[in-house]
Amino acid sequence: MMGFPHISQRVGLFQEVASILIVDDRPDKLLALETALEGLQQHIETARSGEEALRKLLLQDFAVILLDVNMPGLDGFETAALIRQRPRSESTPIIFISAVNDTDNHVTRGYSLGAVDYILTPVIPEILRAKVAAFVDLFRKTEQVKRQAEEHAQLLHAQAARAQAEAAKERMAFLADASSLLVASLEYEQTFVNLAKLVVPRLAEFCLIDRMNEAGGIEQVAVAHSDPEQEDQLRKIRYPGPDETSHGAFRVYQTGKPFVSNRVDEKVLADLVPERDREFMASLGITSFAAVPLHARGRIIGSITMVHTEPGAIFNQDTLWLAGELAHRTALALDNVELYRRANEARQEAEAASLAKDHFMAMLSHELRTPLTPVITHLVRLAAEPALPESLRHPLDVIRRNVELEARLIDDLLDLTRVGTGKVHLDPEVVDVHKLLCNAVEICRSDFEAKHLELKLDLSAKDHFVNADPARLQQVFWNIIKNAVKFTEAGSLEVSSSDGKDGGILIAIRDTGVGIDPTLLSRAFQPFEQAQHGKGGGLGLGLAISKTLVDLHGGEISLHSDGHGLGTTVKVGLPTVAEPVAVASSEKPAARGSERQLRILLLEDHVDTNESLTLLLEMQGHQVTQSFNVATALEFATTRDFDLLLSDLGLPDGSPGEVMKAVALRNGTMGVALSGFGMDKDVERTRGYGFRHHLVKPVDVGRLEEILHEVSVVPKKELAEVK
Repeated sequence: MMGFPHISQRVGLFQEVASILIVDDRPDKLLALETALEGLQQHIETARSGEEALRKLLLQDFAVILLDVNMPGLDGFETAALIRQRPRSESTPIIFISAVNDTDNHVTRGYSLGAVDYILTPVIPEILRAKVAAFVDLFRKTEQVKRQAEEHAQLLHAQAARAQAEAAKERMAFLADASSLLVASLEYEQTFVNLAKLVVPRLAEFCLIDRMNEAGGIEQVAVAHSDPEQEDQLRKIRYPGPDETSHGAFRVYQTGKPFVSNRVDEKVLADLVPERDREFMASLGITSFAAVPLHARGRIIGSITMVHTEPGAIFNQDTLWLAGELAHRTALALDNVELYRRANEARQEAEAASLAKDHFMAMLSHELRTPLTPVITHLVRLAAEPALPESLRHPLDVIRRNVELEARLIDDLLDLTRVGTGKVHLDPEVVDVHKLLCNAVEICRSDFEAKHLELKLDLSAKDHFVNADPARLQQVFWNIIKNAVKFTEAGSLEVSSSDGKDGGILIAIRDTGVGIDPTLLSRAFQPFEQAQHGKGGGLGLGLAISKTLVDLHGGEISLHSDGHGLGTTVKVGLPTVAEPVAVASSEKPAARGSERQLRILLLEDHVDTNESLTLLLEMQGHQVTQSFNVATALEFATTRDFDLLLSDLGLPDGSPGEVMKAVALRNGTMGVALSGFGMDKDVERTRGYGFRHHLVKPVDVGRLEEILHEVSVVPKKELAEVK
């Protein structure tokens, strides 16, 4: 077949025009030969040397080559030898033309090089044309046969490609349907049933799905048959137990690879099935089968067994690929089933955890708020004591403010939990809104003064009595005012009241502080939202709780800000009533102190807690021995006498029970445990160590003083006998 270096030659080839190459070093002979062949109306190429002829052969093929024997450089014989070495031209007809009449030598040599003829000059044109025409005709027919063969091969290739494409399209459609059907259920059993129905009749006449059970045996989970009446018979197939690992059904599980047999006879059944089951298996009419494993979560959980009962039906590579892909998608579907099951369990656990968290937060907030109440009370009482040294007033004020902040945070957590569970309780009575506003302002006055903020109070509302829980409503005002102070570094704060347009009272609290970005306004009443995170502490619960409380009172609360640095205005609207009711106040009795000096061993690894308790106890006249670890406390307990052991429970180097046992053995000393844990199990653990009392941190100073009084007035012998 010719090469195609030029478009004209390609066109010529398809028009049945052949190419003839004439090689001669003499122009006159080239012209004579070319003239003699013009009548053939073929394409003629000329070359004046063997080298040029070889170059032309690299570019195209020729029907016949006329080759002069005597040429300078490469002669005709040498050129012919090189032509024959090239695979594309090794069979091209070569006619030698020579003027030398050395017939025997030249002709013999020419034919040895594969020449088809040897012509002496002068050439007779008619004879030359006849010989060349024969070779041209042969070349045309050969090329025609080649083209027909190529066209036929291309047709067969196209048909095969089309068949493959159609088969691939059918496979993809089948797998798409399989994926849809496999994800239609989130139950293991139904997924297996769907899988069996996919296999039959697309891949086999019947299908068995089995899986490994917890005991290590194999059990059937789904069957399908092209004849539904035969499915009951398939369900009677006996599966091997965990002790029958030689059974053929285990082969897929053991190898993790597909197992195929395209011929099932007595020998195959004898190799795979126990003798007692062979007759039954033979009755199923099995002619071939293929089993593929189901891989899920890194292990083989089951297998798909596809069975042909039609004579001659086999499982080829395409079918096995399709079965393998189906098994892979089934494994993904089963993984989805497992993920759904886990997600469902996680959701149930999360719901249970959420309920437990709400209960825990309510209990925790309550337990933390209880011991803080006497702390605040005693700090206020001590600060009002005329004899209190001036050096202690500032530390006590710092402590009071931080304890009040802690109390507020704990109250916020407790209230948030109550809001979440719908257990906010109101004790409504008729109260004066102006009085509650003034109380809230007074509580925050020290904060105004610390920042040098100008306070503007304008209480102009004529109707200012509402039916409300006074503590809760004051909490709302206090939250709003505290927020305003916290986010205002300079400027002023205005608290005002006015009569609402549609009745009721409208309270407005305006500040000149940082303001709120407009994008945050819609989230301002959500829990844990803050205008500036970390600014002034807090949990971001104040406004969320305030909104809930205002809603419970039948009112409305809104917030407005023009943007960053332009301040914020919070407005509260409440329905009013006519009759005011005064609110009575009560006094709390002061706690009593101890009556004699006590020798106290204080075991506490937290330095600040140890030092603060030591200072408090020494101020009351007691002698305190400080210890920060169990080792030091044991050394003191075995060498000194003590009236009381105050000990933390969570110590890094040992159990406080060792120290309690040591002081009790030496001197009958009573123990008081200090702990951040206050559950019943924690109290029981404390008693197991031998402690008499369990105090939850932060320590209830009033309760501690009662215990100190008890120790100071009751003899040790009596204390030791009381359990």
